[in-house]
Amino acid sequence: MRRMILAAALLLGLACNAARLTAPAASTDTKENPAETACGEPSGTPVAAVPESAEVVPVPSTAIQIEGVPYSAYQFPGDPFRIVCQEPCPLDLQAIYAEYAGFRVGHAALVELLGIDTLPELQPVDMHLLLDDSVCDELPVGHASVYYTEHRAYTCSQGPGFYPTDEEWTRMASRPDKQYFPLHEYMHTVFFGRISGRAGDFFDYRAEWFHDYVVPIPSYAIGILNLAEFTTRRDPNPPGDYGGWLINELCRRNGFRPEHLALSLVELDALYRSGGGLVSQEGYDHPAPTVSQYRDILNRLLGGDTTGAFAAACWPPELFGNSYAPLPECARPTEEILGTATSVS
Repeated sequence: MRRMILAAALLLGLACNAARLTAPAASTDTKENPAETACGEPSGTPVAAVPESAEVVPVPSTAIQIEGVPYSAYQFPGDPFRIVCQEPCPLDLQAIYAEYAGFRVGHAALVELLGIDTLPELQPVDMHLLLDDSVCDELPVGHASVYYTEHRAYTCSQGPGFYPTDEEWTRMASRPDKQYFPLHEYMHTVFFGRISGRAGDFFDYRAEWFHDYVVPIPSYAIGILNLAEFTTRRDPNPPGDYGGWLINELCRRNGFRPEHLALSLVELDALYRSGGGLVSQEGYDHPAPTVSQYRDILNRLLGGDTTGAFAAACWPPELFGNSYAPLPECARPTEEILGTATSVS
């Protein structure tokens, strides 16, 4: 089966609309522990501002097949992604070029902030812009996955979103700050193979979505959210899959800053490449690190135990050897607790 990373339309709509339309709210949290770290301004070099509009130029295309269906693939040599369109392609060439241009700038900003890109073994990542093509119609909402027939990642999105005319869609597509949805789906592929929601016999697929990062981070990369507020922002809508605010909790408890995001993900990648992950996975070169292994990376970088931040963000204690009891506000229905091994291949 395809490994599905679903991005529910309602969840993404709320997250994106909140990021675009509401003023950043200052955290109203009070510190529960006097030893907790006060978060200040990010100390690292800020990500360069993205241009308002990217230069739109023709993109080379080739005829390919995806799962036996003819497509055209648009890609500049060396880019880790390509836009694909099932033939006969109904999209205007200028629209494809505009989306490629806007996404290419947004992708560079995202990778700069993350420090890593999708695993080379999953590249080039195919970007499908039509939710009713031969691949995306299986789940016609925004999502990311890996093909049935080859070990390579793809995303399904509608580019910058819905606009009333093709002309307006094309104009918005060339703007990097309108690339939230494609970047959100693409960022899921960065975690493919690098993080597992398994811990012994326990498995929770939501841990692999990592929406605590994937919801807000693209907005910081392309300027929808101000990176200077990374350490203090606590959005009214919790971005995480468990109803919490992991970034904010890591910040106020452990001093987590934007530079730690890249440092931690670079270490996670190095752990995967070294073969040090603990969860065997079909089709990948190495085992996947667990969430607790990523927690250990954060512990080393931040000089303290970050378990409390994961607990406060309502991450399941089973992922951390049941080293803490769930907080009352994190109560989960029994059916959400998955205690048996589940295949995700």
